[in-house]
Formats: sequence, structure tokens, C-alpha cells
Amino acid sequence: MFSAVAVSLVDYAVAATVLVAMMAYYGIAPTSALLLLPTIVAVQVMFTAALALLLSMANLFYRDVKYLFEIVIAVWMFATSVVYPVGRVGGRLGAALALNPMTPLVEAFRDVVINQRFPGTEFMVMATVSAIFLAGAWAAFHAAEFDFAENL
Repeated sequence: MFSAVAVSLVDYAVAATVLVAMMAYYGIAPTSALLLLPTIVAVQVMFTAALALLLSMANLFYRDVKYLFEIVIAVWMFATSVVYPVGRVGGRLGAALALNPMTPLVEAFRDVVINQRFPGTEFMVMATVSAIFLAGAWAAFHAAEFDFAENL
């Protein structure tokens, strides 16, 4: 489970080198806000690791979770504001998109890399929620770990 997160970090490192090259090509000079990028990545890793712990545990007990999550992740990808800022979507749809847990992370990446400013308070809330989520997922995983052998 953690190996999958680590592999994704390696993929991210390769993509980050392409991002740095693109920033140099377009003449975007790094600012002090860019120093927060490792913090944003750490919060994303915490959130991803917590979700991976819960999903791996659920997949062990309920084998169909893997197939259901493939559908959920496809819908979730389109519900995350990667291509467009969530502020440009108004009404109920904008409010629903703001509830997506990935929105503060994507907006923080956008703020630091493109807008060259520090992330807003939504990112700090997401960092706190991610830390609590990881602690809770870790505790639930270790509480259920004695039942794992029975279900294999």
C-alpha cells in the first residue's frame, strides 16, 4: 500500500522536472511561495496514504471494493478542478466542487506554481483534516489487522 504511494511520488518527481523545464521556458521565475511545494506534496501524500489504508482494508473484507473504486476514481477525477479554477464555477455545482477534498490541494498547487502566492486557509484546513484522517486510518488499520489472516 505504501509502496504504491512511493511509486506515485517517483512519478511526481519526474513530472516536476518537466514542470520546472516548462516554467523556465515560459520565463516564470520561482518565488518564495514555491518553497511551500514540499508541504503541499506532504499533505497530499498524507491524504493519499490514509485513503489507501482504508481502501486496502475494505478490499480485503469486501472484494468488490476494487471494482467499485475504479468507477469512483473516474468520476472523482472529473469532479476535481484540475483544468479550471473552482472559483469560476458558480451556483450549486461550484459549492459541490468545493466540498471535494482534492480541491484545496489542487488550488494550493495552482496558487504556488502558477499564481505565485501562498495558499489560502482552505489548504491549512485540508492539512489538518489529512493529518487526522491519516491517524484515524492508521488506527483503524491496526485495530483490524488481527482479522486480516481470517479473511485471506
